[in-house]
Amino acid sequence: MLGTSAASMRNTEEVIRDLKGLVNSRGYIYALCMILFEDFHINPEKLHEMDWDKSLSVNEASLLLGFLVQEMIDFSMPKNPMDLIHFKEKTYELMKELHQSLNIPFIEKLEKEIGKASDEKNHRKDAKEFFGTGNMLIEPIFYSGTGAYDFQYLEFLEKKYKYDKEWLYKEKQFDFTQVKSIILQIKKILTKKSEKVSLYKREVLPEIIENLSQKHSSEDWEKHIKEILSMVEFHQYADLFFEDLKEKENLSTEQIREACWNSFYKNLAELFVIKKSDFESYVNIEAFLNNFSIFPKKGLNSHFQTIGDYNIINSHPIIHLAGDNYFVPITFLLSEAAYESPYYWMITNKKYNNQASSNRGKVGEEIAYDYLSKVFGASRTFKSVKVTTKRGQDDTDIDVLCILGSKALCVQVKSKKLTELSRKGNDTALNNDFQAAIQDAYEQGLVSRHKILGKNAKFINEHGNEIHLSENIDDVYIMGITTENYPSLTHQSHIMLVKEDQEPYPIFLTVFDLELVTHYLNDPYDFLYYIRQRISYMDYFKADEEMTFLGYHLDRKLWKNPEAAMIALDKGFAQLIDRNYYPLKAGLKISDEGDAIKNRWRNEKFDQLCDQLKCSNEAKITDILFHLFDWSGDARDKLVYYMISTKQKTIIDEGSHDFTILPDSGDSTRVGVTYYSLNSGDIEELYKRLLSLCQLRKYRSKGDIWIGFGSLKSSPNMIDVVVFNDDKWKYDERLESLSKDFWSGKRRGKFINLGNRIGRNELCPCGSGLKFKKCCGGGK
Repeated sequence: MLGTSAASMRNTEEVIRDLKGLVNSRGYIYALCMILFEDFHINPEKLHEMDWDKSLSVNEASLLLGFLVQEMIDFSMPKNPMDLIHFKEKTYELMKELHQSLNIPFIEKLEKEIGKASDEKNHRKDAKEFFGTGNMLIEPIFYSGTGAYDFQYLEFLEKKYKYDKEWLYKEKQFDFTQVKSIILQIKKILTKKSEKVSLYKREVLPEIIENLSQKHSSEDWEKHIKEILSMVEFHQYADLFFEDLKEKENLSTEQIREACWNSFYKNLAELFVIKKSDFESYVNIEAFLNNFSIFPKKGLNSHFQTIGDYNIINSHPIIHLAGDNYFVPITFLLSEAAYESPYYWMITNKKYNNQASSNRGKVGEEIAYDYLSKVFGASRTFKSVKVTTKRGQDDTDIDVLCILGSKALCVQVKSKKLTELSRKGNDTALNNDFQAAIQDAYEQGLVSRHKILGKNAKFINEHGNEIHLSENIDDVYIMGITTENYPSLTHQSHIMLVKEDQEPYPIFLTVFDLELVTHYLNDPYDFLYYIRQRISYMDYFKADEEMTFLGYHLDRKLWKNPEAAMIALDKGFAQLIDRNYYPLKAGLKISDEGDAIKNRWRNEKFDQLCDQLKCSNEAKITDILFHLFDWSGDARDKLVYYMISTKQKTIIDEGSHDFTILPDSGDSTRVGVTYYSLNSGDIEELYKRLLSLCQLRKYRSKGDIWIGFGSLKSSPNMIDVVVFNDDKWKYDERLESLSKDFWSGKRRGKFINLGNRIGRNELCPCGSGLKFKKCCGGGK
């Protein structure tokens, strides 16, 4: 696309005009049904293999449906069945062109900026000025992912509106249990109908064409291709052609052919139809349909003209056809409407608006606290924390505060939606929405962070009792949570955020993101490590949504690749979550093949080591674990292997043994590890020996951070003593003398290199300046 000039591309208005014309074509409804079925009915075992770029997104499908209901839907059959193939091709072609048109502002800006010198010191300011304007954000907002699974909307429904329960029932006959039950029943009915169609894999088409092309090389090959493709397009719907064909013996071939196509059209539309009579046992079906259905007619949804305009199909995703029949094109939209609509019902009610706003703030804190306390534990998680100082300057509050050893997590919860004007690219609206949803939360979090690190404030919990924070807290991570599905949240919170260079980035999640992260990282150390990595590499890893970051982290870990200046993560990593989480929540019994998350790296012994560390009350255990998590799976495998074998050696020969992992020369933090296995059960002696050995190893290697693990011969544990020192290395005359005396003898210990083998003639990685064979490698 970058090689395309903006001047050669059609603008959005022109493309949308053609889309409207296409939607109103005779018989288009059947092509749309095929698109909706094929793009939104996926084999759950193949979720990770889907090429979503070849399918319509929910927003793109909603666009078409929004135009469709502006007129009475024409169910007339097309003049020729091949019109459906043409309609489908034209739909994808125009949607691709629409996407390109939304990138015109980017291309025009880029063309103007080429050749201009950039200010390296103000790269964030330059990026915000380039990407942070309204016309540059329409595309990422419209093409952002759905942000939630349909079942998440239903699960969060009562949590979000629990304080509004009475009002919703009184005003809208909206009952949480009944609404969820009706939606699930609709899904059940339509899922049963979908079984009439084979979930044909579109990915096999190129293979079919390639195989056939080797057999056909005539000038008529293009014609053959179209015929083959059309047969493939209709093949999966074979059963729909014959469902209504009964007395075929009395029909001519031509009559059979016509009857088959009539059957196909009728049954294709029926795949999306429910009947009101199917829900007679549901008390509030009438109210449900009143709340979420519309009758298409001329003039309906007329205010919906372009991307960003309010589209009635999003709030009323059920289309009333006639009599008892209702058309449900995308069941996902129904779950979304059930979650989103009550908000709009309440804010448009002047008498209840203020109460609803107060309730939203309260439930936001409760939802965040509920998920985070399950991870960190109730004793380390605090809600509605008041932060005060003697002078009362910058007094603030923290919605949720989590403590883990030497680290703290400061969480601010917001309930701001992205308004219609923002979706249309209005700069003022975008900035206002961003300020209320993200910037304010970040600045509030910064104040709290400084108070915690400054150790000069009091922290009072929701019950009025003081929280006594550890003096060892040396870092505070800032997190923002929104109860709303905020499109392009990840993108906007990075591009538009105003921050000083020396201040840390925040991480912003929706409650739906939070549920996923806490599901997969339900150990507090794993969870906080992920938060640290996301914040530390905010400028290094790029992705459109949090699920992509999470999928990558679970599969490969968020860590820098020394060969890449920056990594843009493909949304395929989010599909790893789809493949694992959706079948799990839906209760589907499918194979583990292709499930990268379920089959990811595991080492039972390393997990045991971490569990033993977590039992310690030392604040710096968090730092130790984070350093271990930084290592590759192979390095962690080797670490526990040498720990176990070293201790086994002590048991066998009854001698004390140790090994040291020297700091990696390419590691800016200079982290080293020493393991010491003592041939007795004296834990005080073990501690003294380990501490002395680590102190000398650290100084000799010029390491900034040193971790020491000690084990007693008589203990069943992998480790019994832990020491940690993160004082920056500096010259010390006493340690210099002790180090020389200690290393002057034959005892040098065993050294383990977790990466490439160190050559005997290479410089010793301990930093002595000597060759390895004459230093730490001597006598090995």
